[in-house]
Amino acid sequence: MTRFIYRYIAHEQELSLCSLEIRQLFGKEASWHQSTAVVESRLDISAQRSPYMKYRLHVWLSAGSYDALLQQAKVLKPKKTYKMVAVETILNGQATRFPYEQRRRMERELGTIVGGNVNLQEPELLLGIIQLEGEWLVGSYEPHHGTWQQYDRKPRHYSTALSTRVARAIVNIAVPQLDSSIRFIDPCCGIGTVLLQAIDQGLHVEGYDINPLAVVGARENMAAFDMKCIIKIADMRLLQETYDVAVLDLPYNHCSVLPESERREMLLALSRIAKRAVIVSVEPIEQELNAIGATILDVGHVQKTHFKRDVWLVQFDREQA
Repeated sequence: MTRFIYRYIAHEQELSLCSLEIRQLFGKEASWHQSTAVVESRLDISAQRSPYMKYRLHVWLSAGSYDALLQQAKVLKPKKTYKMVAVETILNGQATRFPYEQRRRMERELGTIVGGNVNLQEPELLLGIIQLEGEWLVGSYEPHHGTWQQYDRKPRHYSTALSTRVARAIVNIAVPQLDSSIRFIDPCCGIGTVLLQAIDQGLHVEGYDINPLAVVGARENMAAFDMKCIIKIADMRLLQETYDVAVLDLPYNHCSVLPESERREMLLALSRIAKRAVIVSVEPIEQELNAIGATILDVGHVQKTHFKRDVWLVQFDREQA
Protein backbone atom coordinates (compact mmCIF):
# COMPACT_ATOMS: atom_id res chain seq x y z
CA MET A 1 0.00 0.00 0.00
CA THR A 2 1.37 3.43 -0.97
CA ARG A 3 2.02 5.48 2.14
CA PHE A 4 3.43 8.97 2.55
CA ILE A 5 4.32 10.85 5.74
CA TYR A 6 4.20 14.66 5.50
CA ARG A 7 5.65 16.79 8.28
CA TYR A 8 4.34 20.36 8.59
CA ILE A 9 5.53 23.33 10.59
CA ALA A 10 3.81 26.73 10.77
CA HIS A 11 3.92 29.87 12.87
CA GLU A 12 0.97 30.34 15.22
CA GLN A 13 -0.30 33.28 13.14
CA GLU A 14 -0.60 31.06 10.07
CA LEU A 15 -1.79 27.77 11.61
CA SER A 16 -5.35 28.39 10.43
CA LEU A 17 -4.24 29.05 6.86
CA CYS A 18 -1.93 26.03 6.88
CA SER A 19 -4.77 23.83 8.21
CA LEU A 20 -7.00 25.09 5.39
CA GLU A 21 -4.29 24.17 2.88
CA ILE A 22 -3.95 20.68 4.39
CA ARG A 23 -7.71 20.12 4.23
CA GLN A 24 -7.75 21.00 0.55
CA LEU A 25 -4.61 19.08 -0.42
CA PHE A 26 -5.32 15.93 1.58
CA GLY A 27 -9.02 16.04 2.46
CA LYS A 28 -8.36 15.63 6.18
CA GLU A 29 -7.92 17.73 9.30
CA ALA A 30 -4.44 18.09 10.75
CA SER A 31 -3.74 17.50 14.44
CA TRP A 32 -1.41 20.26 15.61
CA HIS A 33 1.04 19.92 18.48
CA GLN A 34 2.14 23.51 18.96
CA SER A 35 3.62 24.33 15.54
CA THR A 36 4.03 20.74 14.27
CA ALA A 37 1.62 18.50 12.37
CA VAL A 38 2.11 15.10 10.76
CA VAL A 39 -0.16 14.07 7.91
CA GLU A 40 -0.34 10.49 6.64
CA SER A 41 -1.80 9.98 3.20
CA ARG A 42 -1.77 7.80 0.11
CA LEU A 43 -1.71 10.95 -2.02
CA ASP A 44 1.56 11.73 -3.77
CA ILE A 45 2.21 15.46 -3.29
CA SER A 46 5.63 17.02 -3.67
CA ALA A 47 7.24 18.47 -0.55
CA GLN A 48 8.00 21.57 -2.63
CA ARG A 49 4.35 22.57 -3.01
CA SER A 50 3.50 23.81 0.44
CA PRO A 51 5.47 26.62 2.10
CA TYR A 52 4.77 24.88 5.41
CA MET A 53 5.83 21.33 4.52
CA LYS A 54 9.20 20.41 6.05
CA TYR A 55 9.60 17.05 4.32
CA ARG A 56 7.87 14.07 2.78
CA LEU A 57 8.74 10.43 3.39
CA HIS A 58 7.55 7.82 0.90
CA VAL A 59 7.48 4.77 3.17
CA TRP A 60 9.24 1.70 1.81
CA LEU A 61 9.70 -0.28 5.02
CA SER A 62 8.14 -0.18 8.50
CA ALA A 63 8.94 -2.10 11.66
CA GLY A 64 8.06 -2.09 15.33
CA SER A 65 11.68 -1.79 16.44
CA TYR A 66 14.98 -0.50 15.12
CA ASP A 67 16.51 -4.02 15.11
CA ALA A 68 13.57 -5.32 13.07
CA LEU A 69 14.06 -2.43 10.65
CA LEU A 70 17.71 -3.46 10.19
CA GLN A 71 16.60 -6.96 9.27
CA GLN A 72 14.05 -5.70 6.77
CA ALA A 73 16.52 -3.27 5.21
CA LYS A 74 18.36 -6.21 3.65
CA VAL A 75 15.72 -6.34 0.92
CA LEU A 76 16.42 -2.77 -0.23
CA LYS A 77 18.43 -2.67 -3.45
CA PRO A 78 18.52 0.97 -4.61
CA LYS A 79 19.62 1.31 -8.22
CA LYS A 80 20.52 4.96 -7.78
CA THR A 81 23.35 6.45 -5.76
CA TYR A 82 21.97 7.37 -2.36
CA LYS A 83 22.60 8.93 1.02
CA MET A 84 21.04 7.71 4.27
CA VAL A 85 19.53 10.43 6.50
CA ALA A 86 18.34 9.79 10.06
CA VAL A 87 15.71 12.52 10.24
CA GLU A 88 13.90 12.64 13.58
CA THR A 89 11.69 10.91 16.09
CA ILE A 90 8.08 12.00 16.61
CA LEU A 91 6.40 11.03 19.87
CA ASN A 92 3.01 12.33 21.04
CA GLY A 93 3.13 14.75 18.14
CA GLN A 94 6.43 16.29 19.29
CA ALA A 95 9.32 16.11 16.83
CA THR A 96 12.91 15.77 18.10
CA ARG A 97 16.13 15.27 16.18
CA PHE A 98 18.05 12.09 16.93
CA PRO A 99 21.16 12.79 19.02
CA TYR A 100 24.20 13.29 16.79
CA GLU A 101 26.00 10.04 17.68
CA GLN A 102 22.80 7.98 17.30
CA ARG A 103 22.06 9.65 13.99
CA ARG A 104 25.47 8.85 12.54
CA ARG A 105 25.41 5.28 13.89
CA MET A 106 22.03 4.53 12.31
CA GLU A 107 23.10 6.01 9.00
CA ARG A 108 26.24 3.83 8.98
CA GLU A 109 24.42 0.66 10.04
CA LEU A 110 21.58 0.97 7.58
CA GLY A 111 23.92 2.07 4.79
CA THR A 112 26.10 -0.99 5.37
CA ILE A 113 23.13 -3.37 5.29
CA VAL A 114 21.53 -1.81 2.21
CA GLY A 115 24.81 -1.70 0.30
CA GLY A 116 24.73 -0.31 -3.22
CA ASN A 117 26.38 2.94 -4.24
CA VAL A 118 26.53 5.51 -1.44
CA ASN A 119 27.24 9.11 -2.47
CA LEU A 120 27.39 11.57 0.42
CA GLN A 121 28.03 14.64 -1.75
CA GLU A 122 25.64 14.44 -4.71
CA PRO A 123 23.30 11.46 -4.24
CA GLU A 124 20.54 10.77 -6.73
CA LEU A 125 18.32 9.57 -3.88
CA LEU A 126 17.89 10.36 -0.20
CA LEU A 127 16.75 7.53 2.07
CA GLY A 128 15.19 8.82 5.28
CA ILE A 129 14.74 7.20 8.67
CA ILE A 130 12.08 8.40 11.09
CA GLN A 131 10.54 7.00 14.23
CA LEU A 132 6.84 7.86 14.24
CA GLU A 133 4.96 7.16 17.48
CA GLY A 134 7.13 4.08 18.10
CA GLU A 135 7.06 2.81 14.51
CA TRP A 136 10.34 2.80 12.59
CA LEU A 137 10.11 3.87 8.95
CA VAL A 138 12.51 4.00 6.02
CA GLY A 139 11.80 5.38 2.60
CA SER A 140 12.47 7.93 -0.08
CA TYR A 141 13.04 11.24 1.69
CA GLU A 142 12.24 14.60 0.09
CA PRO A 143 13.16 17.64 2.20
CA HIS A 144 11.60 21.00 1.39
CA HIS A 145 14.08 23.24 -0.42
CA GLY A 146 12.11 26.50 -0.28
CA THR A 147 13.02 27.66 -3.79
CA TRP A 148 9.70 29.55 -3.89
CA GLN A 149 11.25 32.03 -1.44
CA GLN A 150 13.31 33.50 -4.29
CA TYR A 151 10.21 35.56 -5.16
CA ASP A 152 10.69 37.52 -1.95
CA ARG A 153 13.44 39.25 -3.92
CA LYS A 154 11.09 40.68 -6.54
CA PRO A 155 12.03 44.26 -7.48
CA ARG A 156 8.60 45.79 -6.86
CA HIS A 157 6.86 45.59 -3.49
CA TYR A 158 3.65 46.92 -1.97
CA SER A 159 3.02 47.30 1.75
CA THR A 160 -0.40 45.61 1.76
CA ALA A 161 0.48 42.81 -0.66
CA LEU A 162 0.21 39.21 0.52
CA SER A 163 3.45 37.67 1.70
CA THR A 164 5.13 35.20 -0.64
CA ARG A 165 4.42 32.34 1.79
CA VAL A 166 0.73 33.19 2.15
CA ALA A 167 0.36 33.62 -1.62
CA ARG A 168 1.76 30.15 -2.25
CA ALA A 169 -0.59 28.57 0.30
CA ILE A 170 -3.55 30.36 -1.30
CA VAL A 171 -2.63 29.00 -4.74
CA ASN A 172 -2.59 25.48 -3.25
CA ILE A 173 -6.00 26.05 -1.67
CA ALA A 174 -7.38 27.33 -4.97
CA VAL A 175 -5.90 24.47 -7.03
CA PRO A 176 -5.24 21.37 -4.87
CA GLN A 177 -4.58 19.16 -7.89
CA LEU A 178 -2.20 20.80 -10.32
CA ASP A 179 -3.30 20.77 -13.94
CA SER A 180 -1.78 22.99 -16.61
CA SER A 181 -5.12 23.08 -18.46
CA ILE A 182 -6.82 24.96 -15.58
CA ARG A 183 -7.55 28.61 -16.38
CA PHE A 184 -6.58 30.71 -13.36
CA ILE A 185 -7.30 34.43 -12.93
CA ASP A 186 -6.25 37.02 -10.39
CA PRO A 187 -8.54 39.97 -11.26
CA CYS A 188 -6.94 42.33 -8.70
CA CYS A 189 -3.40 41.09 -9.13
CA GLY A 190 -1.54 44.08 -7.69
CA ILE A 191 2.20 43.54 -8.10
CA GLY A 192 1.72 39.88 -9.04
CA THR A 193 2.58 38.04 -5.82
CA VAL A 194 -0.06 35.34 -6.44
CA LEU A 195 0.73 35.18 -10.17
CA LEU A 196 4.38 34.35 -9.45
CA GLN A 197 3.43 31.45 -7.19
CA ALA A 198 0.86 30.10 -9.65
CA ILE A 199 3.27 30.22 -12.59
CA ASP A 200 5.98 28.62 -10.45
CA GLN A 201 3.65 25.61 -10.06
CA GLY A 202 2.99 25.35 -13.79
CA LEU A 203 -0.48 26.91 -13.90
CA HIS A 204 -1.84 28.98 -16.79
CA VAL A 205 -2.67 32.35 -15.22
CA GLU A 206 -3.92 35.80 -16.16
CA GLY A 207 -3.71 38.95 -14.08
CA TYR A 208 -5.71 42.18 -14.22
CA ASP A 209 -5.75 45.31 -12.11
CA ILE A 210 -7.52 48.65 -12.34
CA ASN A 211 -4.36 50.45 -11.15
CA PRO A 212 -1.91 51.09 -14.04
CA LEU A 213 1.02 51.41 -11.64
CA ALA A 214 0.25 47.99 -10.15
CA VAL A 215 0.20 46.44 -13.62
CA VAL A 216 3.58 48.00 -14.41
CA GLY A 217 4.94 46.61 -11.14
CA ALA A 218 3.53 43.13 -11.82
CA ARG A 219 5.07 43.06 -15.28
CA GLU A 220 8.42 44.14 -13.88
CA ASN A 221 8.28 41.41 -11.25
CA MET A 222 7.48 38.81 -13.91
CA ALA A 223 10.37 39.95 -16.07
CA ALA A 224 12.77 39.76 -13.11
CA PHE A 225 12.21 35.98 -12.99
CA ASP A 226 11.91 35.49 -16.75
CA MET A 227 8.22 34.61 -16.43
CA LYS A 228 5.44 35.50 -18.81
CA CYS A 229 1.67 35.73 -18.49
CA ILE A 230 -1.15 38.05 -19.52
CA ILE A 231 -1.22 41.11 -17.25
CA LYS A 232 -3.54 43.94 -18.28
CA ILE A 233 -5.19 47.06 -16.95
CA ALA A 234 -8.87 46.29 -16.39
CA ASP A 235 -11.76 46.80 -14.00
CA MET A 236 -12.71 43.28 -12.93
CA ARG A 237 -16.38 44.26 -13.03
CA LEU A 238 -16.09 44.56 -16.82
CA LEU A 239 -14.34 41.25 -17.50
CA GLN A 240 -16.32 38.90 -19.72
CA GLU A 241 -14.32 35.68 -20.07
CA THR A 242 -14.82 32.75 -17.70
CA TYR A 243 -12.19 30.84 -15.74
CA ASP A 244 -11.91 27.65 -13.74
CA VAL A 245 -10.58 29.29 -10.61
CA ALA A 246 -9.83 32.76 -9.27
CA VAL A 247 -7.99 34.36 -6.39
CA LEU A 248 -9.33 37.72 -5.26
CA ASP A 249 -7.49 39.73 -2.62
CA LEU A 250 -10.07 42.43 -1.95
CA PRO A 251 -8.40 45.87 -1.99
CA TYR A 252 -7.92 47.74 1.26
CA ASN A 253 -5.57 50.20 2.91
CA HIS A 254 -4.89 51.31 6.43
CA CYS A 255 -6.79 54.59 6.10
CA SER A 256 -10.04 53.62 4.38
CA VAL A 257 -12.45 50.72 3.89
CA LEU A 258 -13.69 49.49 0.52
CA PRO A 259 -17.31 50.68 0.18
CA GLU A 260 -19.79 47.85 0.69
CA SER A 261 -21.52 48.58 -2.63
CA GLU A 262 -18.23 48.36 -4.54
CA ARG A 263 -17.24 45.16 -2.73
CA ARG A 264 -20.60 43.60 -3.64
CA GLU A 265 -20.09 44.54 -7.29
CA MET A 266 -16.67 42.90 -7.25
CA LEU A 267 -18.03 39.72 -5.65
CA LEU A 268 -20.86 39.57 -8.18
CA ALA A 269 -18.34 39.96 -11.00
CA LEU A 270 -16.24 37.20 -9.48
CA SER A 271 -19.23 34.88 -9.36
CA ARG A 272 -19.78 35.52 -13.06
CA ILE A 273 -16.23 34.84 -14.24
CA ALA A 274 -15.15 31.90 -12.04
CA LYS A 275 -16.74 28.78 -10.64
CA ARG A 276 -14.29 28.33 -7.74
CA ALA A 277 -12.47 31.11 -5.93
CA VAL A 278 -10.33 31.98 -2.95
CA ILE A 279 -11.25 35.40 -1.53
CA VAL A 280 -9.04 37.26 0.90
CA SER A 281 -10.75 39.97 2.96
CA VAL A 282 -10.11 42.11 6.00
CA GLU A 283 -13.81 42.86 6.40
CA PRO A 284 -16.53 40.30 7.26
CA ILE A 285 -18.14 39.15 3.99
CA GLU A 286 -20.05 35.99 4.92
CA GLN A 287 -23.46 37.63 4.58
CA GLU A 288 -22.48 39.16 1.25
CA LEU A 289 -21.32 35.79 -0.04
CA ASN A 290 -24.58 34.17 1.03
CA ALA A 291 -26.55 37.00 -0.59
CA ILE A 292 -25.00 36.39 -4.02
CA GLY A 293 -25.54 32.62 -3.83
CA ALA A 294 -21.97 31.57 -3.07
CA THR A 295 -21.37 28.22 -1.42
CA ILE A 296 -18.71 28.58 1.27
CA LEU A 297 -16.58 25.43 1.07
CA ASP A 298 -14.04 26.28 3.75
CA VAL A 299 -12.54 29.22 5.59
CA GLY A 300 -9.35 30.11 7.43
CA HIS A 301 -7.46 33.20 8.42
CA VAL A 302 -3.98 34.61 8.71
CA GLN A 303 -3.08 37.00 11.48
CA LYS A 304 -0.84 39.98 11.01
CA THR A 305 0.42 42.36 13.67
CA HIS A 306 -2.51 44.79 13.60
CA PHE A 307 -5.21 43.00 11.61
CA LYS A 308 -6.54 39.65 10.42
CA ARG A 309 -7.14 38.46 6.87
CA ASP A 310 -9.96 35.96 6.32
CA VAL A 311 -9.46 33.41 3.54
CA TRP A 312 -12.68 32.13 2.00
CA LEU A 313 -12.86 29.17 -0.36
CA VAL A 314 -16.12 29.42 -2.28
CA GLN A 315 -17.95 27.93 -5.20
CA PHE A 316 -20.35 29.74 -7.52
CA ASP A 317 -23.22 28.50 -9.63
CA ARG A 318 -22.73 30.48 -12.84
CA GLU A 319 -26.33 29.91 -13.92
CA GLN A 320 -27.51 31.80 -10.84
CA ALA A 321 -24.82 34.50 -11.02
